[in-house]
Amino acid sequence: MNFKNAGYNTRGASPPLSYYFLPRQRLNTLLFVHSVSSFIIGGVGYLNPAAAMLFFTMESDREIGVGRILTRLLCSLIFAQGIMIWRARKINDGEVKRAFILAYFVCFSFSTVAVVMEHLSNQGIVDGKFFGVMKIFVMMALTAGYGWFTFFQPPLVYSLSGQRAY
Repeated sequence: MNFKNAGYNTRGASPPLSYYFLPRQRLNTLLFVHSVSSFIIGGVGYLNPAAAMLFFTMESDREIGVGRILTRLLCSLIFAQGIMIWRARKINDGEVKRAFILAYFVCFSFSTVAVVMEHLSNQGIVDGKFFGVMKIFVMMALTAGYGWFTFFQPPLVYSLSGQRAY
């Protein structure tokens, strides 16, 4: 898209909010939001593993210790995922980017099913409080977002969404 004819100043100005929802920028926007969220969640969870208490019930000191190491391991993976997603935004090869999107769709689909099943079993391990419910909604939103790009977007969206035209 030629932004000089789009009706706003492109000299050092940020594009309007609507730019990020253009068909060829939606994928880049999803990847940006996902990567920044991964940096925040991974960093906070690694530095403060007690944050896992918001999602899981841990009753003994041993469970808390196991939860702390598992939280740090998982959060280091989440932070690394943020790096991969951040860098994937710059990939111009449509097939490589499409593989990322399909893999994340499968990952979040299985994660959503696992979290919902655990909540429905109601064995007291996964809390159903505010953060537990938000965890389900976030997993469902990521599944829907990556599913949209997996099944409903043409190949053109994958090949050029990492490039900025302004």
